[in-house]
Order: sequence, then C-alpha cells, then structure tokens
Amino acid sequence: MLWTAVFCVITAILVLATRKFDRHQSIWVMMLLIVNGLINVFEAFAYMYRGEAGDFAYWMVRIANFSVFFFNILLILCVLQFLIAIVKKNGGRYVKGELYIAYGMIASSIVVLILSRVFHFYYDFDDQNRYYRLTDTYWIMIALSELNALIIFILTIKNWKYLRLIERIELSMFEGLPILGLIIQTFVYGVSVTTLLNTISVFLVFLTYELEAAHFAVQKERRLLDQMISAFAKAIDKKDKYTGGHSSRVAKYSVMIAQRMGLPKDEVEIIWRMALLHDIGKIGIPDAIINKMGKLTDEEYDLIRSHPAIGAEILENITEKPELLTGARWHHERYDGKGYPDHKKGEEIPLEARIIGMADSYDAMTSNRPYRS
Repeated sequence: MLWTAVFCVITAILVLATRKFDRHQSIWVMMLLIVNGLINVFEAFAYMYRGEAGDFAYWMVRIANFSVFFFNILLILCVLQFLIAIVKKNGGRYVKGELYIAYGMIASSIVVLILSRVFHFYYDFDDQNRYYRLTDTYWIMIALSELNALIIFILTIKNWKYLRLIERIELSMFEGLPILGLIIQTFVYGVSVTTLLNTISVFLVFLTYELEAAHFAVQKERRLLDQMISAFAKAIDKKDKYTGGHSSRVAKYSVMIAQRMGLPKDEVEIIWRMALLHDIGKIGIPDAIINKMGKLTDEEYDLIRSHPAIGAEILENITEKPELLTGARWHHERYDGKGYPDHKKGEEIPLEARIIGMADSYDAMTSNRPYRS
C-alpha cells in the first residue's frame, strides 16, 4: 500500500507535464491521485499498528482508520469536480440545485463520520486495539456512500451527450468499480477491496486523461501544420495579382471531388493539404513572368513549366509529411502522357495528383488570367 501511495504521487507529478491540456481537469486528476495515495498510506498504517500495545499505536490505529474513511469521502468530491470539469470543457453546464444536493450529501457523510467517532457508532475498537464494525449502525455509512455514488452516476447520465466515448468509459469504470468494492467489502474482513478497486479506477482515469492529452497535442500540432500550409498558400497566391485565392479554390474543388469519389476522411484531408501547396514552386518564378500580360516566350514558358519540379524540391525537405510533394510535382501531368515534368500517363499519375490537376484546370478555365484576352 505504501508503494501504491508512492506510485500515485509519481503519476500526479506526471500530470503536471500535460496540465496545459485542460487546467481544471489536470487539477482534479492530481487531486484524485493524491487523495488515493493518502488512502493507501493510512490504510497501511491501520494494518501496521492494529493489535499493537502502547499509546502511539492506540492513536495511530484510530487516526489511520478515520483518515481512510475521510479521504474516501473526499475521493467522491474529487470525482464530482472532475466530472464538472469535463462537462464544462465540452460545452455543457450543471443546474446549481443538482450540485447543491451532491455537495450536501458529501458534507453529510463527513458529519456522520465525525459523529460516529464522538458517539461510537458505525465502527469501534476492541481491548486489543483492533478495528471492528458495529453491525446495527454500519449500514448508515454504507447507505451514504452508495447514495453519493448514485448521485454522481445520475449526473453522469444526465450529461452523457457532453462526454466523449473515452470519457464515458473512464467515468463508468470509476463509478462502477468502487461501488462493487463497497458491496464486496461489507462481506469481507482483512482485505481492503474498496481501496484496491479505488486505486485501479483512479489509475484508469489517469491513463485516459493522458490519452486525451496526447490526442489534444496531436490535434494542436495538426492545427499548427494546417495554419502554416494555409499561410504558405496565401503567400504563393500573392505573387499572382490576377488569381488571388487560386490555391484555396483548388483545395476546395479537390476536396469536393475526393468526397464524391468516396475517399476516406484522412485521405481527403491529405489531398486538401497537397492542393493548397500545389503551386508552391511558383515562389522560384520571377513575378514579371507570372504576371506578364502578353504571350510568353519559349524560354519564359519553360521557366513556368519548371514550377512543379521546384515545388517538389522545396517540399521534399518536409520528411515528416513526404506525401505533400505529390500534388506539387505531378498536378500538370496528363492522362495521355503529354504533361510535365515527368511525362507520366494514365494511372502512373498518383490519384491525388490527378484530382488536384482536374481542380487546377477547372479553376484556370473559370477565373481571369493575364493571358485570357
């Protein structure tokens, strides 16, 4: 139990590394771990000093047993606050009256626990300094604990639509395991089933929180990547005063085509990124040639035709996303093999490049160009 307590403290410290995911959630995950760690510490002391003689052992057994019950009630409060943090993060909110009932029940449990030590009901100690239950009144604390768990379960169900699947699983496990442990504990002495199942459920909350934090970090990186790609696309389009927004339109049309073809969502997303960067090679073409009003010379046309190769050369440096260069290099290939730069034909041309090429051609035919007249 002491090692379990140390483990809880270490995992609480680990939560600090991901606290930026959601500040309120991280606070209550840390509290869950710390409170559960304290339960394990005092549970260990209760077992270590039971049956021992002397004033120190006398007080340690009583303080330890009281603390186990007290921190178990606090654990319920932490679960409630954790649930509130999740619901608020996902756009939901609670009725104040419901929360007052929940807080009132938790406060009542603490009051009953304190009174039980003053008036010696619920549990007591024998002449050999050993803990024992008072069977006539033991059901009072059991009933309060079950009611607390039931209220939190009802609040979870009421806010089910504001919970993601992983959050539904973790809260169901967290609320279900301790209730199961409490039922088993009423029939079992000498083994802390409730504490064991509490520890398992708290650790599951920690794992799911870390999974969510990792998912959040990936989503954040993806948003950053998309913002950077969009910024590059705008910079490319700025070079051509006649076709502002060309890259965005090609990306839009490419997505529409890909969706009509029934391609998976992930592939559609990749095609969108490729399409935004399909003309990045124009960065290497002089503005005077891109915006020339009259007919291009053969030399100028050859220079324009080099932009796919230039784009591929730029994008091949992004080794984490090697697929990005596909649209840039091959969007001017033709099905009959008369395109450029590599004269690919038919299905030698990657599907993504064919889609982007169609969208690019459509936008060229439906927007003004310096050579249009």
